[in-house]
Amino acid sequence: MPEQQNKRSFAGTAVLMGILILAAKVLGLVRDTLVAGAYGTSSMEAIAYETASRLPVTVFDLVLGGVVTTAFIPVYNSLLVKKGRGEALDFARSYVNLVLLITMAIALVGTVFASPLVHFMAPEVEPATHDLAVKLTRILFPMIVFTGLAFSFVGYLQSMGEYNIPAIISLVSNGIMVGYLLTLNPVCGITGLAVAMLLGWAAQAIVQIPSLRRLGFSWRLRTPLRTEPIRRAIRNALPILLSTWTTPVCTLINTRLASGIEDGRGITVLGYANRLYTILVGLFSFVATNLLFPYFSRAAASGESEETDRLMRISVKTLVYIIAPITVGIVLLAEPFTALLYERDSFTAADTAMTARALAAFSLSMVFLAVNEVLIKGFFAAEETKVPMVSALVAMAVNVGILTVLSGFCADKVTVELIALLSGGATLLNMLINAVRAHRRGMMRLRKADWLDLAKTFLAALIMAPAVWFVGGKLSSDFAMVAVGAAVGMAVYFPLTLLFRCECITGIVKSFLRK
Repeated sequence: MPEQQNKRSFAGTAVLMGILILAAKVLGLVRDTLVAGAYGTSSMEAIAYETASRLPVTVFDLVLGGVVTTAFIPVYNSLLVKKGRGEALDFARSYVNLVLLITMAIALVGTVFASPLVHFMAPEVEPATHDLAVKLTRILFPMIVFTGLAFSFVGYLQSMGEYNIPAIISLVSNGIMVGYLLTLNPVCGITGLAVAMLLGWAAQAIVQIPSLRRLGFSWRLRTPLRTEPIRRAIRNALPILLSTWTTPVCTLINTRLASGIEDGRGITVLGYANRLYTILVGLFSFVATNLLFPYFSRAAASGESEETDRLMRISVKTLVYIIAPITVGIVLLAEPFTALLYERDSFTAADTAMTARALAAFSLSMVFLAVNEVLIKGFFAAEETKVPMVSALVAMAVNVGILTVLSGFCADKVTVELIALLSGGATLLNMLINAVRAHRRGMMRLRKADWLDLAKTFLAALIMAPAVWFVGGKLSSDFAMVAVGAAVGMAVYFPLTLLFRCECITGIVKSFLRK
């Protein structure tokens, strides 16, 4: 009976997390739609804001990135299991102070050196655009401090079983930006938008404070930083950091290349397409990996390798089941989908066509990204950080090498969709290396039944494609094409997976019939 209650609680948490994250993603789409309508893709303000908003995020990802939460959770949960709540809490306080010191130093350096950083990020933009981007960058760089604090707080709350508050932090920040765009943007313009973004990130940290206090965390200014748990987290940090570099390094290289496409327009087009792609895949992979990561960590700390293997296999199959049909739908309906979301006011039909091509190319790697997130979290939970580090370095080297060759010999042939495809190729290579190593280490060994289930899922998604394409292509309005295409896709995909006896859908049906 307790086990059934735990399963119900786990499922309920996952559903509520999914609802909260979905709300945050929808609000994020509203934010991007409003920005696109106000500034388009080719205006000086659009290019400067896109460059400036990427800079602090990219620098944070390169210097700390996934380390903040990912290095914290395994050490904290290990102390909780082996040493008790007191020592785990002391570590948490010291860890927050360490992150605070590092992020304050990064913010200071970024603010001082904003001009050379902008030039490095977007070397081919116009001088006026460069100057505006520098101004916005100096406004935005302090957000790194709030980002570090927010992610530290997330690690503590998730380790204590609180998932809902961390799930709403993006909802809060997006809400602040949407509120600004609907009210003050016509008066304060792009500078005010940067300030709203900074305030949004500050709110992500502030909104978690009541839950931190309720769960026993109280901040102390003076805490020891030279402790064994801190050293252990730092030892794990470098390989974790390097293993998360694939996305920020690819983003940096992509932005540099895109700055030469149509006078910097490629920067904004890739930005809109990549955020939309990240929203779609992140909705599901975020729930799975962030909900399960503390469980992975506790299983690893207790030596329960079979439980880790089971959880990872279930996560992978569930994510593939959900994301495979979404990938097919987005690739086929990228243009009406993009037009429906963005095409209004300053965002033209030409912007839609260019953004849709990039979105379709990005979407081909949705499954790879989601599966790789599960694999990486499994390695991090077991504190086996070298494997994802090596796979990320290899994928980065291949991606950077290809893009460098292209930019040197045929820069005029580089398009936004080619850049997106190459980024997806790096994600695929990263995933394959991690999957092979996870299998060899016994962390996730897919059985014959698992492979068969995945094959049936992909087959159902491919069979669905002609129906979506045929019906969607017959309609005139963007909304009808997307809505009817999605409905037809679901009407074909779900019965097919039930007919093929895919485990995800049959498990749901059996549970429903039992109830």
